[in-house]
Amino acid sequence: MKTKTATIEQFLLGKINSGEFPPRKQIPSQFKLMQQFHCSRIIVQRALKHLIDAGLLESDRGRGTFVRQDCKNKALKEIIVISEIIDNSPDFPFSEMLFNLNTGDIPVRWVDQQFLDRNTENFFRPGHAVIWLLPKENQIMLMDNLKRRGIPQLLINRKYGKFNYICTDAASSISEGLDRIIADGEKKIALVSRLPNAGAAFIPERLIAFYEQCFIRNLQIPEKWIFKRDFKDMARDSAEMGQAFFSDKSNFPKNIFIPQEDLLTSVLLTASHHGLTLGKDYRILVFSQGLVHPPQEGLYMLYQPMDEFRSKVEEFIRRVTDGDDTPFCIPLKTILRTN
Repeated sequence: MKTKTATIEQFLLGKINSGEFPPRKQIPSQFKLMQQFHCSRIIVQRALKHLIDAGLLESDRGRGTFVRQDCKNKALKEIIVISEIIDNSPDFPFSEMLFNLNTGDIPVRWVDQQFLDRNTENFFRPGHAVIWLLPKENQIMLMDNLKRRGIPQLLINRKYGKFNYICTDAASSISEGLDRIIADGEKKIALVSRLPNAGAAFIPERLIAFYEQCFIRNLQIPEKWIFKRDFKDMARDSAEMGQAFFSDKSNFPKNIFIPQEDLLTSVLLTASHHGLTLGKDYRILVFSQGLVHPPQEGLYMLYQPMDEFRSKVEEFIRRVTDGDDTPFCIPLKTILRTN
């Protein structure tokens, strides 16, 4: 539930951002704000202090409180990274990338969902910028709340609504990968994928891009070679995949697309169990974090460009520091590697 302090802040921020309270404009007195929001003076004073500390307002003793002349250049005091990533996660390179950000003198604080649930209204203030590391759909309401309060936000490898983002360009990445993997003219390709879930929100985008790029190239995806499971029972699902893909030695997939690297080992072991060799008998195109499998013959790996991600995050921080609130939407193509 929104606190009275946050409500007053949001009210004043809305007036400032809309231009109704332009620079040097005197805002309503503390008494008027107390009457309007039916609250005590200490609550009003707390809200005003937050906005003064953020560089949006200034107090002139005896005259009142005014919008600062340079209020659009909002001082960035702290960067908040919201993440559920842990070190052994397949997505750890994204968190490692943010560990090494060059933010100058601006401190960075990491928080998780439990912290958000307890501190949303009392923690996020003007002067904060928020970086969402692989956010989930159930966090969109909080993003909307922070946006209304004028807090800059950047989503890492997710796209929701009109929020700023830096995201893998699935379409151009898969396009380049398919052109390489089908260079010999093979027109059939198989798919191995987890079912979409809250922890892998990128899967639908990658699947849609895969289907679209296959259609553009007139590639065939035989129904029996579309293998989508939850893979909760890896042994069972791998056995079923082997039966569908490799049991008929006269008709097995020469090309396989995998949108998530954690299934790569299962596919390699299953194919090997059926007597097939990567590079000689079949090829794989896979999105990769580069954690386990080095490039090898027949393995076409779409690496996330972590250096570019880091560079663009730092660019976003510089923009926020300079008061630039223009949309920041950056798609990045992966780096294709193979032997």
